Amino acid sequence: MILRYWQEACRDLALTHFLLGYRQFGCSATPGSGKTIFAAATIKAMFDNDMIDYVICLSPSLAVKEGSRKTFEQVLNRPMDGLFGSVGISLTFQSLANIAENVIQRWQKYRLAIVVDEIHHCGGQELDNATAWSKPLIKLIDSKKDIFILSLSGTPWRTDGAMVTTLSYNSDLKPKMHFEYGLREAIKDGVCRVPTILMVDNDNWKSTDSRKGDRYHSSLSALLTDNALSYQMVLNDKEFLKHMLDLSVTALNRYRRDKPDAGGLIIASSISHAKGIYNLLEKATGESPVLVTSEDKNSQDTIANYKSGTQKWLISVGMVTEGTDIPRLQVCCHLSRICTELHFRQVLGRILRIETQYNDHTATLIMPAQPDLFDFASRLKCDVPAAVVKINSIKAEKPNTIKSSNAAPNRQAYSDKSKIEDIKLIENGIAQCPGDGVNEIVPTIATISVYGRFREEVLRFSP
Repeated sequence: MILRYWQEACRDLALTHFLLGYRQFGCSATPGSGKTIFAAATIKAMFDNDMIDYVICLSPSLAVKEGSRKTFEQVLNRPMDGLFGSVGISLTFQSLANIAENVIQRWQKYRLAIVVDEIHHCGGQELDNATAWSKPLIKLIDSKKDIFILSLSGTPWRTDGAMVTTLSYNSDLKPKMHFEYGLREAIKDGVCRVPTILMVDNDNWKSTDSRKGDRYHSSLSALLTDNALSYQMVLNDKEFLKHMLDLSVTALNRYRRDKPDAGGLIIASSISHAKGIYNLLEKATGESPVLVTSEDKNSQDTIANYKSGTQKWLISVGMVTEGTDIPRLQVCCHLSRICTELHFRQVLGRILRIETQYNDHTATLIMPAQPDLFDFASRLKCDVPAAVVKINSIKAEKPNTIKSSNAAPNRQAYSDKSKIEDIKLIENGIAQCPGDGVNEIVPTIATISVYGRFREEVLRFSP
C-alpha cells in the first residue's frame, strides 16, 4: 500500500521512537486524514522488525472497530479476528472490559502492541480517577510494562476536563503528541477537502411562554440568551428544519452533478428527532433516506450498504459522527444538540475524506447559527484550541445534557473575532453571543417559532 507523505513520515518517526526504547507514541491527525492506515503501516513495520508478536486494536464503536480490522488485515495480509492463526484482534473499549482473565493472561505471554484509536474517549490516568472505558485499558497496560502503545486522535482532548489516558502533558496542561498533522496541512497536501460552513439564522424568532407571553428576537443568539428556552426547541421547529433540509438538499444536488454517488449526512439529536427528520426529508424529496440508529439491530450492515451504495441521505444520531469512514459523504447537516468543539470537529471530519478518483476537493457543513458552533468553526485553524485545554483536578459532570433549573446559563464572551486569520466571513449580520452550548430549561411552558427571513453566513476555511 502506498502511504501518504505524512503517514510515511509519522510511521518512520514512531518506529524510531519505539526502537529507542520508548513505549508510548501519540499521533494527532485531523479527522479524515487516514490515521488507521498510518497505524496499520506502523504495526507492520514493527512485525517486520521482530518487535511484537500480537496487536490489540481498540476503538469507540462497532463501526470503527470493523473498519480498523479490515484496514489492518489489508495492510498486514494476515487475519485480525483474534482466532487461531491471527496476529491480533480488534475490539471496542467496552468489549475490552468483558475479555476473560485467562485470555488476558495469554496476551501477557506475547510481545504486545496496543493501538488506541480515538484515545480521547478514555479519561483519567490512574484507576481511581479513570472513566469506565479507561479502567480495563489501564489494567492491561499496568499488567505488562513492556507493551507498546500507539495512541491516535484527531481531537486529543476531553470536554469533561479529565486528562486523556496514555497521553503526557506539558506545563501548560496541553497534551504532548509526538506527531501532529492539522487540517491546514491536510488540505495543502490534498488529503482532506476544503470545508465551507454555512451558518443559518432567522431575523424574527418568536418565543412564547406561560409567564412572559410573546417575545421577538432578531437572531438565534439573542433567542438563546433566554434561559426558559432550549436549543433543542430550535432544532424541533418544523419551519426551521425544513429550511435547513432545503439548503442541504440543494448543496448535495450541486455536488451530484459531477459526482453521482455523493452523499449527505444528517446528525440528529435523538431517535425520535431522527425519525421526524426522515419524514420531512422524504416528503420534500420524494426519496427515502437511510436511517440508522441504535434501535437498528443491523446498523453496521446498514452503514456498510450505504457506504458502498448511491443513496443520497444518511440520517443518524451518534453512530456516524466519529471514525466512520464513508468517503462519498460530502454534505453534512448538523442538527444535534451537542455543541462541544470535540463533537463539532469529529462531525466535520465525516465529510473531509477525499476520494482520489474524483476532483472533489470541497465539502459543505450546514449548521444553525448557534453561538458556540460559530466559535468552533472560527477556531478551525487551531489543531488543539486553547479554549478546550482545561484540565480539572476532579472528575467533571457529564456534559451536553439539558437540565431543568432556574439558574441562568453561565456565559463567557469570546472576544476579537475580527482577528480570525484563516476564516473569511461573508454577509455580515448574525449577532454573536457565545454560550454554554445547551441552554438550561426552567419549569415553564414555552414554545418558539420563526416568522422572519432566513439568512445564511458563509465561513470558508483558508489554508
